[in-house]
Amino acid sequence: MSITYKALPGPKGIPFIGNLHQFKLSGLHHFLEQCAIDYGNVFKVKLGPANFTIVAHPEMIQQILKSRPYQFRRMAKMDKILKQEGVHGLFNAEGDDWKVHRRIVNRGLNIKHQKQYFSSILKSVERLHKKMNTAAEDQFAYPVQDDLMRFTVDVTTSLAFGFEMNTLEQKGGVIQEHMEKIFPMIFKRINDPLPWHKIYRTKDDKAYDKAFDEIEKYVEGYIKAGRQRLKDNPELKAQPNDILEALIAASDEEEVITDREIKGNLLTLLLAGEDTTAHSLAWALILICQHPSVLQKLQEEADRVLCIEGFLSSYDRHELLTYTEAVIHEALRLKSVAPLLLLEPLEDIEMEGYSFEKGAKMIVLTRAGALQDDNFTESKRFNPDRWLVGQNSKCPVHHISAVMPFGAGPRMCPGKHLALLEMKLVLSMMAKNFSLELVTPAGDIQENLAFTMMPAKFDIRLSRRTL
Repeated sequence: MSITYKALPGPKGIPFIGNLHQFKLSGLHHFLEQCAIDYGNVFKVKLGPANFTIVAHPEMIQQILKSRPYQFRRMAKMDKILKQEGVHGLFNAEGDDWKVHRRIVNRGLNIKHQKQYFSSILKSVERLHKKMNTAAEDQFAYPVQDDLMRFTVDVTTSLAFGFEMNTLEQKGGVIQEHMEKIFPMIFKRINDPLPWHKIYRTKDDKAYDKAFDEIEKYVEGYIKAGRQRLKDNPELKAQPNDILEALIAASDEEEVITDREIKGNLLTLLLAGEDTTAHSLAWALILICQHPSVLQKLQEEADRVLCIEGFLSSYDRHELLTYTEAVIHEALRLKSVAPLLLLEPLEDIEMEGYSFEKGAKMIVLTRAGALQDDNFTESKRFNPDRWLVGQNSKCPVHHISAVMPFGAGPRMCPGKHLALLEMKLVLSMMAKNFSLELVTPAGDIQENLAFTMMPAKFDIRLSRRTL
């Protein structure tokens, strides 16, 4: 007989509030990961009036994610909130609708387009290098996160929208500053037990509204420019160069994508594309700064692969950055920016001796398994060597299936390869040109969950290397 929700273990709550009093929203992932240690890999919590089943077992999570989009979907409340904000696209599309969005978005994020737009991506790397050179010359405490966000915005708009943006060299009022206000507020509204923002508009709600309006203006400008490109070059409808052109062509010819969905996909790509990659880079830098031997190995590899150049100038050579890639995978294991997903079953399902009812609220902890010694030797230790071919003797326990920073199954993040490329380019450029020092004490840099898991504000100090 399978175990139902009622029979699951879990922390004791109080009437009406449940377990909400036991954590801050920004630390929800910490609370649930600790509960997984205390109560096992499947347990229950009550968040206000809602009952949640929490799954932390990597093999079960893999099964759940591979069963999407027809047996599990994103939580209906999340979809409702996103659609209220005008976001409907690949991220929150379901069923056959998702298949259409996925096929179109993949056109602009595949390896072919990365190669095609590599020179444009490289321009953003050069601009980032220039800004970091200034920071190294002045020796000030450098708030690197701001420029990482600007870098990823520039790359996303170039590759996905065919529009070259240069926020790295702009002064204030840039799109990145508006974007910082959006995901945290959407995350808050998804997790609010009641829609307080419809009853009373706070200062943060008003700031969010203004930011979202500004982002929509940018996106509408991209769409207008994209339509003009297709009008001037009709052949692009058959062979679009980027995601924007593919979406417009689908809207004009196939009539499977609406104008609202074009905007929703662009908003998703702009918000999710810059947010996740920039935060992943920030976490990688925090870890590297705390491990001088790792930085030294990165520098040695950068000297060897980049030769006399300040950054990687050939797309094909990125595969030579094997240690850099190992550092990235280890940072993603320890500091996944998507440590949990909110889902619900589309039908009554039994799995591994557990019973999940249709429509039940579920949270899967995608990071929890990666931090358990059952899955990785010395799981809490930052050890990039564990990812090198032939080095598994240094990590006898190495279950890759427990690491899911990009999700898993059919709905794995389509931007995975672009994110890895961006991270390789930035980390190899920094290792080649600079020595790094963490100015903010590592213990002060907290994990803050706001849709994605970001580090609290921190500064580093850059020094030019003498080669």
